[in-house]
Amino acid sequence: MAIKKLEEIRLNVQPVSIEFVHEYVFEGPCRFGKGDALTKPFDEMVNEEKFQDWYTQLKAHMHEDVVNLLPPIRIHGTEDWYIKDEEVRKIITDATPGVEVDLYFSVELGRVFLLNYEVARLTDKPWAMVQACCYTANSCAQHRARGIEYIPFETWEAAEDYMVVLRAKKALKNTRILCAIRNNSSVSVSSSDSIIDPDKTMDEVFGARQRTISAHELLDQTSYGDPMGNHCTPGRKGLNFTEEDAKEIERQTRELIDNAQEVRMSEEAVKKSVEMRYAIHKFMEANDCNCYAAPCGDICSTRRMNEQQVTMCLNHALNNEEGIPSACEYDLAALISMVMLQSIGRRPSYMGNTYAIPRQKDGKHIPFPKMPFFDKEETARQLAKLENVDNLVLTFHSVPNRRWTSYDAPVRPYAIGPFTHSGWGATIRYDFAADEGQVVTMCRVDPTCKKILIAKGTIVGGLGYGSVNCSEGVFFEVKDVHTFWKYQMDCGNHVPLIYGDFEDQLVQLAESLGLEVLRA
Repeated sequence: MAIKKLEEIRLNVQPVSIEFVHEYVFEGPCRFGKGDALTKPFDEMVNEEKFQDWYTQLKAHMHEDVVNLLPPIRIHGTEDWYIKDEEVRKIITDATPGVEVDLYFSVELGRVFLLNYEVARLTDKPWAMVQACCYTANSCAQHRARGIEYIPFETWEAAEDYMVVLRAKKALKNTRILCAIRNNSSVSVSSSDSIIDPDKTMDEVFGARQRTISAHELLDQTSYGDPMGNHCTPGRKGLNFTEEDAKEIERQTRELIDNAQEVRMSEEAVKKSVEMRYAIHKFMEANDCNCYAAPCGDICSTRRMNEQQVTMCLNHALNNEEGIPSACEYDLAALISMVMLQSIGRRPSYMGNTYAIPRQKDGKHIPFPKMPFFDKEETARQLAKLENVDNLVLTFHSVPNRRWTSYDAPVRPYAIGPFTHSGWGATIRYDFAADEGQVVTMCRVDPTCKKILIAKGTIVGGLGYGSVNCSEGVFFEVKDVHTFWKYQMDCGNHVPLIYGDFEDQLVQLAESLGLEVLRA
């Protein structure tokens, strides 16, 4: 199946060299030099050298996995100072037919300040330039004052880093979330801290869209039955499994089991969760979506998951490690945050309930929550090991990844265990304690999409590897747990994380979107 992944998106960057040559020989306040240096051929020679130097640097810092660097446009001006609009439009249009440019990256060779603006105003796209003496400040100020987005860079390294941010911004604009909902709800009963009015807010702030389907239709068609005979859509052809689908489901099930260190449930029970994921992918492809979310609690209460003995945990875990952001509990705030993290870090993210564990006045950590799925003895052992950690936070859910540093990294050791005590609902179980010392970056947008919590931490332990339900968790230490908790209260429960330090680029992305950054 061919889901168009956000990871495949590249930033279309159009190089533009705006070059000044003198038609006549003269000297004065706008012309310097003597002899041949005052001739047109000399100007052309100098411009060519400067262009080649600039273009060499540009190519070196625009990496292919981030940028699609288009053939350069070279626009020439003279001491007449102006160029006709129709000439500029033709040059721009003819350069890259059929390609939508995301960013014009310019260099100015000579006094073309006003000419640069005359070109930029016809494009309706952002422009960028690397520091080049007085040219950069002149162009940046005049463009911004006239309402054109202009991005100046102090160094080529800064430009290289920011291309990652702009690619992530483009990924957000191309985010299409398949939402398998019940009762056409816009807010999950278990994640009511998600985005308010997501159709409007997500589109306005990020450019992201959601496309909803009925959870009942999804569950109906997670079957090998007659595609014309589904209960919810009788007489309409559904996306039920074909013979070829059945073979692929068998293959994926065996691969998942064979690569596991330990399997604590039957092959048939694992297969049911693989079937659930396969059906979700068919619906995603049919609806041209690249992300997924569903309200687990809302659907759970119908008893249909119990009847079909499936959960969506395995789907979320495998989706995320494949580059398909996938969120539990129809938490679109978490999902958008995961898109941001994965688009910046180019690796899987992990979401879960996030619980700050500060110390009380007596110096002890606050009591651990009495959740039915936490093993009391294991929890006590783990907290005892972490007694000396001052700024402790726990994130827990049943959707960890097997890969953490890239989408094609080797699979790390994992187990397959049931979500339920009765042995169904496959989940990946991962021992986060094996990654102690690993730096993680996390974020979460608030329900209004006006603020974002951004933080960094270091893994100090794990929890729930041998358990069931949502007990799988990772302990990490943040800079200040009190600030973290304070900002989390504005943003919500699930705070997704990613392995690695991407805090600065995440802040840049948030600021470019106009979000208020709550940095903890």
